[in-house]
Amino acid sequence: MKATKLSLVALITALMVIVTACSGNNGGNTPPSPSNSAGPGESAATQKPEPPKERTKVEVLSWWDFTQSEPLKQLKAKFEELNPDLEMEYIQIGSGYADKVLTMIAGGGEMPEVMMLAMDRIPVYAEKGAILSLESYVSDEYLSSAYPVVSNALSFEGKPFAVARDITSKVMFLNKKMFDDAGVAYPKEDWTWEDFRAISKQLSGDSQWGFYFPKYADGYTSWLMQNNGGLVTQDGQSMLGKPESVEALQFLHDLVHVDKSAPTESQAQQFGSNDVSTFVAGKVAMIAGGLSYTATFEKEGVEYLIRPLPQGKQKLSTSFVNAWVIPKGADNPDLSWRVLEFLSGKEAQQIALDTGMGLPAVQGVDMKSFLEKHPDNRYLIEALSYSVPFPTPVHGAAFNTEVAKQFDLMWLGQKSVQEAVDAVEKNAASVLSGGK
Repeated sequence: MKATKLSLVALITALMVIVTACSGNNGGNTPPSPSNSAGPGESAATQKPEPPKERTKVEVLSWWDFTQSEPLKQLKAKFEELNPDLEMEYIQIGSGYADKVLTMIAGGGEMPEVMMLAMDRIPVYAEKGAILSLESYVSDEYLSSAYPVVSNALSFEGKPFAVARDITSKVMFLNKKMFDDAGVAYPKEDWTWEDFRAISKQLSGDSQWGFYFPKYADGYTSWLMQNNGGLVTQDGQSMLGKPESVEALQFLHDLVHVDKSAPTESQAQQFGSNDVSTFVAGKVAMIAGGLSYTATFEKEGVEYLIRPLPQGKQKLSTSFVNAWVIPKGADNPDLSWRVLEFLSGKEAQQIALDTGMGLPAVQGVDMKSFLEKHPDNRYLIEALSYSVPFPTPVHGAAFNTEVAKQFDLMWLGQKSVQEAVDAVEKNAASVLSGGK
């Protein structure tokens, strides 16, 4: 057990001794508890008190505020119910989580038993030896129960390094009131890019827009891939220079600067910095995203519909998987695995679904109430069958930073799409190979 945990146990034990000493004389007002009652042939003075049962603490590192997170609260309660000998304790690191944790691990100190990690960070953590391979733990049964996109997302060089927290497939959310107020028909599930563009124009004007997308990689990668282009390959080759990628970027660029049916970032941020702020404010009629968005919509009373993403040259959605891993420095990997086994199992995956954290990454979770709650939720589930993992090469984070830097002026309309792509391509090979 870690020193910090021993200190905590010692403190608790000391407090118990003090409390017991102070409460030894109850003044005759309160009867002694059954555990302190004398047994046959035994006086109360000689009876030995039953020692307190100590539970082993398991620490889980997360970027979420666990005091505000209903999913984390329910996961803790269920885990401790199923594992009465263990106590789950959350530790939070906020902004800069991935880099801060990597620095902690590199420092060589003891680490929590388990940590949350996004799939785009798994390759670099695995390459640096900062997380442990789960090859000796993960069963064939688990791998076969997970959606194929999940297994691919959580592996590095053919070995599993993580289990899924949940999975997010992308769909299109429609602001029902905005459609109804404008008298615009809801799109059919097999709608195309051309349909989408026409609808976006119909819903734009008077400080409102048909569609909003965030101007970072997650906001446009699915569009690139639907057009048979892409952002980057898993082995670290830029795909932005492909004509199909340029064409998709031009399509999105024109929504902002030609059609005026999508806001610039400065226009969108008038209504808040969150990706869903414009949608919640009733200023944007469509936004692409995953299940976690619905918690905000329901909290804010926004009536929404769901449709698949409009189809380009191929029907495709990107999926993003959040994960749980064992960090290097965890002092008992077998204990860590007990936590991961629960977090990736059906009970925890049911909690992920029921609390809106994300879709379950394993098949066999009860979807009945999920579909009854909102019949359109079926599109989220169906999207898993044609989803591909978000690309996560080892140096993908550095590449995304380079892309964002070069694309900023493009999204502002101060640089052409081709100029921005050419600027990225100039440095892409160096960045993706780990250079500066």
